Amino acid sequence: MKIFESKLSPPELTKCFPRERLFLFLDQHLHKTLLSITCEGGYGKTTLISSYLKARSISAVWYRLETSDRNPHTFLAYLTAGLGKHVGREKMPDANENRTAAQAIDQLVAMMAACEERILIVLDDYHLLKDQEEIKQIMVHLFHSSPPLITFIVTGRMKPDLPLVQMKLRQQLAELSTQDMAFNLEETESLFRELFHLDISLEEMQLILRKTEGWAASLVLLWDVLKNLNDTQRKHFITHMGITEDIYSYLVTEVLGQQNEELQDFLLHTSLLEELEPAIINRWLDISHAQKMVDHLHTHHLFIYRDHRRAYRYHQLFKVFLYQRLKSEVSQAEINQKHVQLGGIYEQNQQLLRAFVHYTWGNEYLEAARLMRIMVNRYRPEWFLHVVDGALEALSPDHSLATTSLFLFRCVPLAIMEELIPVLEESIKRKQEKNGLAAELQHRLANIYFYRGDIKRSQALFLASAEGAEQAQDFALVALNLSMLSQNCRLQDKPADAIRYARQSLSYSEHHGIPPHVLMHGLWNLAEVLLMQKELDSAETFIQETIAVSDLCDEASKAFPYSSMNKLYRLRREYEKAIEWGRKAVSHASRFRIDTDIGWANMELGITYIHAQEPELAEECLCEAQRYFQKYTHFYRLSERVLAELKASQTYEGISVKSRPLALEAKHLCINILGQFIIQCGQENINITRKTSLYLFLLLLTNRGRRLTKDYIMEELFPDDGMETALNKFYVSLSILRKNLEPELDNGRNSAYVKQDGDNYFLSMENIRVDADDFLQWTSGKEWRVTPLTIDQFLKAESCYRGDYARDFPYQSFLVAEREMLRSCYMRVLEGVASYYWDQKHIERSIHYYDKILEEDPYSEHIYQEYVARLLEAKLVVKARRVYARGKRYLEEELGIPMQLDLILDEKENIVRKK
Repeated sequence: MKIFESKLSPPELTKCFPRERLFLFLDQHLHKTLLSITCEGGYGKTTLISSYLKARSISAVWYRLETSDRNPHTFLAYLTAGLGKHVGREKMPDANENRTAAQAIDQLVAMMAACEERILIVLDDYHLLKDQEEIKQIMVHLFHSSPPLITFIVTGRMKPDLPLVQMKLRQQLAELSTQDMAFNLEETESLFRELFHLDISLEEMQLILRKTEGWAASLVLLWDVLKNLNDTQRKHFITHMGITEDIYSYLVTEVLGQQNEELQDFLLHTSLLEELEPAIINRWLDISHAQKMVDHLHTHHLFIYRDHRRAYRYHQLFKVFLYQRLKSEVSQAEINQKHVQLGGIYEQNQQLLRAFVHYTWGNEYLEAARLMRIMVNRYRPEWFLHVVDGALEALSPDHSLATTSLFLFRCVPLAIMEELIPVLEESIKRKQEKNGLAAELQHRLANIYFYRGDIKRSQALFLASAEGAEQAQDFALVALNLSMLSQNCRLQDKPADAIRYARQSLSYSEHHGIPPHVLMHGLWNLAEVLLMQKELDSAETFIQETIAVSDLCDEASKAFPYSSMNKLYRLRREYEKAIEWGRKAVSHASRFRIDTDIGWANMELGITYIHAQEPELAEECLCEAQRYFQKYTHFYRLSERVLAELKASQTYEGISVKSRPLALEAKHLCINILGQFIIQCGQENINITRKTSLYLFLLLLTNRGRRLTKDYIMEELFPDDGMETALNKFYVSLSILRKNLEPELDNGRNSAYVKQDGDNYFLSMENIRVDADDFLQWTSGKEWRVTPLTIDQFLKAESCYRGDYARDFPYQSFLVAEREMLRSCYMRVLEGVASYYWDQKHIERSIHYYDKILEEDPYSEHIYQEYVARLLEAKLVVKARRVYARGKRYLEEELGIPMQLDLILDEKENIVRKK
């Protein structure tokens, strides 16, 4: 057969980079029979061995394997030819092309024994011989027969199909893995400075190493890009480093393109996962063999590793490549939907942080905010450091701190964030001691101080973060810091500085393609400053742009431009439109239940109500704002100042809110709810004119003694309305209800009847008497067997019950439980009285009550049985027959329940006749 010399030649190296760490390892283990090097493609297996041979001047047989070498005769022929170059012709055994495999192996053994100097036999790309049993047996035989001067080096992308465990036990094996082959910091620095002659900072070197994880091929391909960049361009490239065109092409050709279609699809979809959990993948992709797929990836070293928790993960650069490839094949909407599906699966699996992250990246901010409220009640504060310190950014290559910050720091409660201050301060200190950039850490800490109300410290940290981000060429973070500085200045009544920072932020956004999250915030801040300066037309343009951009990012933040629109129309004195936008802002913020958003929207709406001469609604909103701002010092002071101004002002009636009494002297209300519904104040009836106000009163009355949240009330009364409409109806219904009950009331919060406690509403019963309570008083805590001592109380209860609870409102579901409970009590009262009178031999009175029971409930089987039996006992057979016939009609004919009294009735009737 023809031998191709190119397969027996080591690669030519133009430059040799000595990896002394690995060279030392090889030096120390050359006495072993086998050196195995297993890792992904591009980690420098071939380069390491060839440069080692050159540096140490060691003789070697170099055999570059191909799939054609799976034939044992081909394999043996090439090994023989390669080794023949190192054995003198006089010592060469006679060759015979017609020899058997056993004879060829014997010839190889003889040739190895004839070697007088150390020789390495390098089998490159040994993974191509996987599952070739005959070659495995050849190698085992050669290992057993190998003299001390012969060492086999096997390289490949998966562990060789050889008896490695047995060889390890016999001290004949040494191994290098992906972790060993990855470049460390010292090697990376030497590679760039000594071989590539590129002088970059330690900070840049660390960032490169973190993103490439020491993958040799990527370092070489990155150098090809970096060598053509100036310092500024290089810093920007390294900060935002993704997949270069060369790296992308390498991975497509050498890795992804080598896999079958099913595995390619699996790789692309699982790039959305932080960890490759087979149980999660099976549910998500609707498959059952995820574990098998992951094991295959790991066995074949497809850029997957197991971390310290033994969880499978992709190498970062490979994950970015897969994600970019996925984006080229499916739309962003499909990727968002995949994130949302994963969020649901993780939530069901009680992995709430991952669910939160996927909901966020799927733009399901409503679900993310809801999940955050659950996590707040479940986890310790220090656990949230994972959320604040990069958990969101780690998942998706498309997102950075600049895209997560605005939502995240509003979403995590301040009480939790405050406990993270010492941790972040210590991390910043360590970074600065090593002359590293701490821009991201400073930005996180600045946000916490901002919401804490420490505006000056926040200002300094945002400024420092902006400077650090500028050095790192992280322009998105620069723009966000500038926008936050603008907001700080605006809250300190420094409009000139605020507008300067806002415009700088927008300038960065325009020149550097900043994410929409940051652009939206910059636009909103500029709009707010223009509103401060009464430049209303310009402000309107920026508000509209903010709303348009907000459709592309954090949906929860729309409450802010909505509030700005409220302010715009307020300044134009178009109060109807202003209130409409203000309610829209409150409604939107309430959906996400983020404290700062709800507080801000309510405060702005409250100010609008002041200008619209509606002090009662203004106070309602401002008090609501204060409740949500309780822990946010600066915001609380703003709302407190506005509320104080309201209470010191003159109302539309010319009466000072501050001078009003806390409450009018309450009048006594009598409410009949059993039967006809009547509210009386003295001798006058009170009519509640608005239907929704009436239903609100009935809901509060039915839940007397309990506090109901505003959300619960709106769900019960306005289930089919959107949040904005429901909120509007609620406030109007509440206001009218209070006015109907207390016409002279000036301030709804001073109502003697409809009270508010924070976000809870309740009916104060101090000056209210309800007939249902009287009824329950006569029945509560008593045995249902009536005695001479209790008969009067039962009769009072009976007379009190003039009809079913709220009978005029049969379709309100919240009344049903109370109605059924009271009706059940009433029926037991009647039964007790009927039974009592029978036992007392007051037959006519007893019959009256039994008949009354059946009038109320003609389907009561046990009453028919008891009543008929007693009538027959009293020899009232004709009456018994009538009652029986009635029961038969209702139970048997209508309900299909057979009457069981036929024989008893006939027997009793015969006895009566005989007597």
